[in-house]
Amino acid sequence: MRFVPVVLGLLSLCSVARADRAEEIARIHLEAIGGQKRIDALKSLRATGHVIMGGKQLRFSMLAARPAFVRVETEQGGRTLVQAYDGTAPPWEFDTGTWPPKYREMNPSSARTFAADADFDDPLLGGEARGYTLEFAGEMTVDGRKLLRVLVTRRLADTFSVMVDDETFFIVMRIEHRESAGGRRLQLVTHYEDYRPVDGVLLPHTITLAVDGKGTQQTKIGRIEPNPKWEEGAFSRPKVTAPAVTAP
Repeated sequence: MRFVPVVLGLLSLCSVARADRAEEIARIHLEAIGGQKRIDALKSLRATGHVIMGGKQLRFSMLAARPAFVRVETEQGGRTLVQAYDGTAPPWEFDTGTWPPKYREMNPSSARTFAADADFDDPLLGGEARGYTLEFAGEMTVDGRKLLRVLVTRRLADTFSVMVDDETFFIVMRIEHRESAGGRRLQLVTHYEDYRPVDGVLLPHTITLAVDGKGTQQTKIGRIEPNPKWEEGAFSRPKVTAPAVTAP
């Protein structure tokens, strides 16, 4: 039994070493994509492009702002689906194809996913200040490319991995597990490519999602506008006032 404290001490040292290595990767990543000053100056963005999904191509625009405000508008055939989150209230959506207008809350499964993906900054930026814990989880080679794996725990609840290119220190992949609406456990792998500068910050312009190994959608961003202006209340669910009833 006298060896137990020694073993526990060694495990503790390994854990600290993994955390230190993860923090080092995060620091290099921050500098590689533009540095703290440029990242801080990019407070919001508006992205436009198209999504290829199910053999169809949809146009989209996305307005996002720090820390977790997002509004996505997807259009096809003159009909637009608006989805938004203000960082506090439940995510909501509006289909312009319905009349009268209904600004409804998303279903619980979609709302959890939408809110979880709303963070403006990537998982390696901010660390503890944003409620993230990072741990180095080893190396792997994919298609001849050496990747560094960082295990990310968000607010002591959600856990996922990000894969960082050993040469560029860009995030090239995110691996996570989520439950489907029917309760089935799914593996989601998101690939990030085509990094281009936006006010000095390098951001991916092609994002591909695979579910259980099958590609489901690809987002191609044509343009990102840094620090755009937007109307007040763009992220908040509109309040619809019932029409006044006039007595006969």
